[in-house]
Amino acid sequence: MIRYFRLALWLSLATLFATGVAEADRKYFVQSYTPFLAPAGTLEFEAWAIAKSGQEGASGTAWRNRAEFEYAINDRLTGAAYLNYEQDGGEAMTFEGPSLELIYLLGERGKIPLDPALYLEVLENGDVLEIEPKLLLAHRAGALVGTVNLVGEFETHHSGDESGEWEKVFQVTGGVAREFGAAFSFGLEAFYERELAEDEGNPAALFAGPSLNFQTTKFQLALGWQPQLWGDPSSDGNLGLEHFPRSEFRLIFGTDL
Repeated sequence: MIRYFRLALWLSLATLFATGVAEADRKYFVQSYTPFLAPAGTLEFEAWAIAKSGQEGASGTAWRNRAEFEYAINDRLTGAAYLNYEQDGGEAMTFEGPSLELIYLLGERGKIPLDPALYLEVLENGDVLEIEPKLLLAHRAGALVGTVNLVGEFETHHSGDESGEWEKVFQVTGGVAREFGAAFSFGLEAFYERELAEDEGNPAALFAGPSLNFQTTKFQLALGWQPQLWGDPSSDGNLGLEHFPRSEFRLIFGTDL
C-alpha cells in the first residue's frame, strides 16, 4: 500500500509545477460520478487503485485495481471499457474480468434541473454476471459542486450452490467540493450501503471522508479516504466490521490520449 501513497505524493507535487486544465471530465470525488461529461471525441485512460481495510476475518487489505479506457461518443454519451483485478488480503492478484460502461446525459447541459444522467456498467467473466445501474445528479454554483448518485448492484453466479440467486446492494453516494483555481479541488464525500439480504438482517454501513483532485493539461489525480462511521449489525462499537471494511481508500489517475 505504501507504494501507492508514494505514487500519489509524487503526482501531487508534480501538479504544483503544471498549469492549465485537462479536457476530460473532472473527478471531484472518488465514489460519486457527476453528469459533467467530457467533450465529444475525448479519449481518456484511467488507472484505479481501491483499498479496503479493517474488515473482520480478513488477513490484510483487499485491493481492487482497474484500467479504464473512456471515449466521449458525443457531448451526452460516453462509453468505457475496464479491465478489473482483485486481490484479497494475503492472496495473489487475480483477473476479475472485463466490464463495459455507458453514461447518458438526459438533456443538454443546464436544460434540466440537476443535469440527470443514467449510468450502466456490466461485468461478465463466465462465472459471475454483475449489473450496476446508477442515477447521477449534480449542481454547480460558482466554485461549488455537489452531486448525488443512486446506485443498485446486482450479482448472480452461473454455477455452484448460489447459481441463479441474485445478490442485491443499494447505495447512495454524495459529496460537495470546492474548486481552488483550475488545478485543485477539495471536498467531503459520503456513501451509505445496504445489502438486501434478509437472512443476514440487511446489513448496512455509512462512510464519509475527504476527497482531493489535482488537474493539469496532461493528467488528473483524485484521492479519497472514507472511514466507516456507523454499521449495523455492529461488532466494534458502532461499526459493522463483520460485513464492511473499517475504511476505504481510492486513487484515480487519468490522462487524455
